[in-house]
Amino acid sequence: MKGSEIRERFLNYFEERGHVIRESASLIPASDPTLLFTSAGMVPFKRYFFGEGDLPFRKVATSQRCLRNSDIEQVGRTSRHHTYFEMLGNFSFGDYFKEEAILWAWEFLVKDMGIPKERLWISIYYDDTEAGRIWEKIIGSSQKKRIVKRGEKDNFWKMGETGPCGPCSEIIYDQGPEVGCRMPTCSIDCDCDRYLELWNLVFTQFDRKKGGELTPLPQKNIDTGMGLERLSSIMQGVKSNFDTDLLRPIVDYVCKLAKVNYEDYVISLRIIADHIRAICFLIYDGVLPSNEGRGYVLRFLLRRAIRQIRRLGVTDTFLYKIVAITSSIYHELREDREHISNIVRLEEERFIHTLDKGLIVLEDMITQYSKRKQRAIKGEDVFRLYDTYGFPMELTEEVARERGFLIDKEGFDKEMEKQKRRSPWKKPKALPYEEVGREIKGTKEFTGYERYEEDIQISTILKDRHPIIEAKEGDIIEVTLTDKTPFYAEAGGQVGDTGELIAKDVKVEVTDTQKEKNGVVIHKGKVVRGHIRVGDRIKAKVDKSRRLAIAKNHTATHLLQGALRKILGRHIRQTGSYVSDTYFRFDFTHLKPLTLQERHMVEELVNEKIQDNLNVETFYTTKEQAKGLGAIALFEEEYGEVVRVVKISDFSMELCGGTHCRATGEIGIFKLIQETGVSSGVRRIEGRTGKSCYEYISRKEEILNEIEDYLKTDKIMERIGYLVETNKRLERENLSLKNRLAKGRIPDFISRAIYVEGIPIISEKVLDVDSTTLRELSDLLIERLRSGIVILGGVVDRHVVFIAKISKDLTQRVHAGKLINEVAKIVGGGGGGRPDFGQAGGIDQEKLEYALKEGIKIIKKRLEG
Repeated sequence: MKGSEIRERFLNYFEERGHVIRESASLIPASDPTLLFTSAGMVPFKRYFFGEGDLPFRKVATSQRCLRNSDIEQVGRTSRHHTYFEMLGNFSFGDYFKEEAILWAWEFLVKDMGIPKERLWISIYYDDTEAGRIWEKIIGSSQKKRIVKRGEKDNFWKMGETGPCGPCSEIIYDQGPEVGCRMPTCSIDCDCDRYLELWNLVFTQFDRKKGGELTPLPQKNIDTGMGLERLSSIMQGVKSNFDTDLLRPIVDYVCKLAKVNYEDYVISLRIIADHIRAICFLIYDGVLPSNEGRGYVLRFLLRRAIRQIRRLGVTDTFLYKIVAITSSIYHELREDREHISNIVRLEEERFIHTLDKGLIVLEDMITQYSKRKQRAIKGEDVFRLYDTYGFPMELTEEVARERGFLIDKEGFDKEMEKQKRRSPWKKPKALPYEEVGREIKGTKEFTGYERYEEDIQISTILKDRHPIIEAKEGDIIEVTLTDKTPFYAEAGGQVGDTGELIAKDVKVEVTDTQKEKNGVVIHKGKVVRGHIRVGDRIKAKVDKSRRLAIAKNHTATHLLQGALRKILGRHIRQTGSYVSDTYFRFDFTHLKPLTLQERHMVEELVNEKIQDNLNVETFYTTKEQAKGLGAIALFEEEYGEVVRVVKISDFSMELCGGTHCRATGEIGIFKLIQETGVSSGVRRIEGRTGKSCYEYISRKEEILNEIEDYLKTDKIMERIGYLVETNKRLERENLSLKNRLAKGRIPDFISRAIYVEGIPIISEKVLDVDSTTLRELSDLLIERLRSGIVILGGVVDRHVVFIAKISKDLTQRVHAGKLINEVAKIVGGGGGGRPDFGQAGGIDQEKLEYALKEGIKIIKKRLEG
């Protein structure tokens, strides 16, 4: 039975028993900053376990994509550990409980799947007599010996130290005495592979208080999870998940392409097969390689897989070729196959250039540590591998572990922290509302799609995040309203509204609108006239002209995405946006900069749709129906069961809660201001519309006229071209003169040489020359000295540059590459090279002379040592 059929039969089984069937949620948990990835089937329903939000259903079943990296060291080494896997699960929120959950699980496995019941064992929490009674009733008292009681560690589930929790019961499959340790004492408590933990049934019935007290929950829930890969291995009669039809085709394809035998590279092939699934689905769900967060995990998986490919003897780009076979198993990947392949190939090309160098450096480190009889690699060395060669700390740890070494993680973290402090980019501070928490009362209802004003009552006033009864003139405050608000709270990339809260002799300037964690709309502003009290009736009035300008930019982003998908391809996905009244930013997935022609085509198509004055329609529907209609959603956004769709004729359809024009003609004009890179595989377009666009174009025209007046010609490009070429020629002549002057100083350099054991050492600063001249100068000096050591330092394009040259007879005593690397560290850089020649760079120009002096000391130590 194929894995796809098992998945379908599971969902059909529970649909027949009244469950709503939901498609898998993204690997990126929506609106849950506490989780990096969706790691279990219950994650998309987490808020319902906490009693938050309106329940759209009481019973639901899913086959959820999951990703965990906690057991990554075991991946490939066992038959059942994975980073990516699918979890089959059925859930109840205050509907059925233990009896139905246990009965249906047993029936599905024994009757529907046909698994022999004598192969199944049951574990229960030692104190859960109710579950024990139900199990005994279902499987028969004669099979009571197959029900095993366990403690809290194994059979009691909890989210944290406090909160929802409860006992659980696990169905365990016995693979037979021929599997695992084969000891006569082997039981379901053995760590070997014989007993397979198959299906976990969690009975969420308690609320754990501080101190450990358990109180019954008013609503008892069911949360179950069963690995599709494990059930597939049972149904397909294989002993390893990697031999199922979900993974074995990938393994066989890699063997064929790499021309290797499975038996010779079992662990490497399993790791590659596991990781490519995780890589494909992470990219499918919108994650791109980066140096932090989810992107860091993706990059680590990519680079770990690439290293395993090297172990197969493959040295060129290879991993991207496996995307095709993976998408043939998982049909949802097919549409994005090319996009996923391109990202994998790009990342692979970047890493393989440094992989070999990094491995050589790491092996050299390990050799040096071995000589010193040290078994832990320093954090600064681990960081150097990460910073210079792109080696994730975890990859260095893995290689080191294989050689019997540890790494200093704490030291690595300190070096990372130092780098962050050096970075000019600072993360914005979190909004203060979270500290106020759910005590804030007020409206969540937004009426601004139809209205710009509302007569309403003040619900809450906050000053310095503390509730107050009254605010006076000059106070900076935050206000909530009672029943409704026309003010749009910042969301979906669109900025919050501004405007006024006014009454007789009272005026509050609203400078921003935000949304609290519990959905309450908060109006930030300043009392500019009079006093305002809780309970006062006021008129909430939105700045209409600003709102309309925002709407123009927001509708333009929808047109822009439609144009990008039409011109560049369907792989285009929005990854972020910022929409204000003056301009907008739109971030999207694309591997390379747009050509000038592509930019013109995109801009032209958007303006064409504006001129067509297309109708902008908004309507509400279910999430499933919207998806069926082809509506595009932002992957990290959380959507309820009922969603708002913004449809622009047959050109664009997106899930969106923002404010928009009624027709595209209201936008007036669109100008693509610039297109840049944000990160690997993500591009950003900035644009303007309406009045802001007109002002931008007018200013550009003014600048153009000023340039014409200054150059005294209307043939601007021709004149600028002439001036640029003239300037380049003069710069070349100037540099050539400086280079000749520098070479003329060779006798001075030789006269200032320092001698150690009769060996001349020249360490000089040479300014106003290029790197080529520094190299030529070092060659001429060694040629004149015949035997000696030369270090030259200069500044080229505001960066420190070093050259080291050593005569052949001295390379056994001093290595030029290693010497210059130590010197460069003093100016915050590094480098390397051959025994007779090395070059390096750095950033701290002020330490150039000091570094050159230290270079002499380093040479002395080498020669005298």
